[in-house]
Amino acid sequence: MKKELEATIWSWGEEFEDVGKNCEKYISKRWDENIKECGVWILARERNEGIIYNVVLFVSDPKNISDLAQRLFYATLFQGNTKIDFVLARLSDSISASRISCHDSMETVERELKKLGEKVIEKFSGDPKIRQMMIGREVVFIPEIDLLCELESQLTNKIVVEVIHDFFPHIRDLLDSLTSRLIKEGLAKRVLGYKLEGGVNDLKVEDTEVRGKKVFVWLTRTRKVTD
Repeated sequence: MKKELEATIWSWGEEFEDVGKNCEKYISKRWDENIKECGVWILARERNEGIIYNVVLFVSDPKNISDLAQRLFYATLFQGNTKIDFVLARLSDSISASRISCHDSMETVERELKKLGEKVIEKFSGDPKIRQMMIGREVVFIPEIDLLCELESQLTNKIVVEVIHDFFPHIRDLLDSLTSRLIKEGLAKRVLGYKLEGGVNDLKVEDTEVRGKKVFVWLTRTRKVTD
């Protein structure tokens, strides 16, 4: 049976430099011979654009986790107008990183988003409530986008960034800036690729708004936590 231990090692309001110290305390108490990997998760928000994003590094050696956690924290904190809500440490008796593979190009992602937009129109235009609102108006569907980015790292098993927003250029800009920072700081070597999470069947109507001759329909998706 899969074994996982998870704890919040830092939350907003604590001293920034305590991330590494708290990580070291938790790892020293919980790591044993059955643990194969530790994931350090940074859960953050870029406040200017309202972007939710997570950055996680996976390591199998407990020796340098505290230093890597602190460096990842600062690299994330200085990304735009970011607020880091929580930092989590997750210990596992399996290699979770091996189950995450993101090797699509950005061009492939953009093509998939175009196809997703076409499927969204086909599916949700048939909703009776939306169909009624469409009479005499243009409908604009705004689906939530969940994009993963995988980075190769010589210091970790891998680093994965997850960005969630409904405007793709904001996602792309944040990823370009953050991945460049991670590479410059020596935490990552290069971007391996991207992966668009979910499909049209994962989406549901979150909100609608009529603005003159247009109807805006926001769609959100039910996500499974990446493990």
